Amino acid sequence: MKAYAIHLITILILVTACGNNNSAQTNTDDDYYDEYKEGVATESGDKIDFSETEPKLGLSQKVKKKKLETHQFRDARTGIVVSSSNYPADWEVISKPTYTLDQKLPVFLTQIQGPNNLKSFNTPLKVHISYQNPQTYQFMKNASVANLHRPMISNHNIIEEEVLPRMQNSGFQFIENIRLPKLENHLQEKILAESGGQVQLDLISTVWRNNKGQKALVTVGKIYMQQPLSFIDTMTLWMYSADYMFVDEAYFTETISTLENAIINAKENPQWKQYVAQLNHLRAQKAAQQHQVNMQNRQAAFNAHQQKMRGIWAAQDANHASFMNRTFGSGSDRSQQNFINMINEEETVFNPLDGKNYQVNAGSTQYWMDSEGNYIKNDDLFYNPNGGIDLGNREWVKVEKAF
Repeated sequence: MKAYAIHLITILILVTACGNNNSAQTNTDDDYYDEYKEGVATESGDKIDFSETEPKLGLSQKVKKKKLETHQFRDARTGIVVSSSNYPADWEVISKPTYTLDQKLPVFLTQIQGPNNLKSFNTPLKVHISYQNPQTYQFMKNASVANLHRPMISNHNIIEEEVLPRMQNSGFQFIENIRLPKLENHLQEKILAESGGQVQLDLISTVWRNNKGQKALVTVGKIYMQQPLSFIDTMTLWMYSADYMFVDEAYFTETISTLENAIINAKENPQWKQYVAQLNHLRAQKAAQQHQVNMQNRQAAFNAHQQKMRGIWAAQDANHASFMNRTFGSGSDRSQQNFINMINEEETVFNPLDGKNYQVNAGSTQYWMDSEGNYIKNDDLFYNPNGGIDLGNREWVKVEKAF
């Protein structure tokens, strides 16, 4: 995975962790409360007026509410602070780094508890890989990432499959979908700047209520990026997490704004940015070195294969040359003549009467020949043509194969 995607994943977790982002700056008191007046947009486009839902606070309560404390999100491997965010001083914020995606770069789980029955937490990041062509799943079933295979689903389906049962078991009923425009715009701008448009963000926020005077905000954030897998398919890497926030209904919109401020005004540690840059540079170097080693190993394997094949080819050539030399080569008259005799169905015999070789038709066990090259074929071992009346007054000698 590319380095920028790691940062984008961290941005996503900020949404689901209610504050685990990478930048912070302390607001002035006036700015802090100006954020409340903007409100949030419902799915119908209407805005909720915070003045109607907020309880009337005395001066001492407002002063107390304005007090903020900084929470640091720290990498457990190096001890370096990754980022910091400001939360109300009476909120208890706990963060835990996880290393599911990268053993060097953490993604944080966060738990928050505070007054007015405030409880907030985020779920671990779930990572999946999907393909456009259904046959690719079958083809890739034995791959190392097969356990991540899952077709990408909409945030609404995630709500129905995971959030709805959980909320109903907790006594909450769905009220409506809302949008958080300020937060969405902030995250979209961050993702666009980091990825150049290659990574997409999808957010959905839902409102819930129980019969005990509490409301809940559940936000599902999903990011995904596509890359070609082959000429016929595309791989989509997609991941999501959900954030749950519960609080007394009278403080619902106020708490949303406080969490938005913690995210948008967070601050990334320059030392951490430098560490990540060095880590990415080192990884790039190692990747280049490993690529070089892989190329050298491939070349060595190819050379060894070629050397082996050259040995096999040389042995085959030697065997063929030996056969050809035995059969047709110089100094191989006997083999050559035997080969020719086999083709012509002949035998070569030696006549001791004149000291010459003669070609006779093959197929007999004995051959008798006179001094003029005439020959008799015979298969009777006791046959002797000498003295025979029919053969004339001539001498016949039993001849042997020359080869």
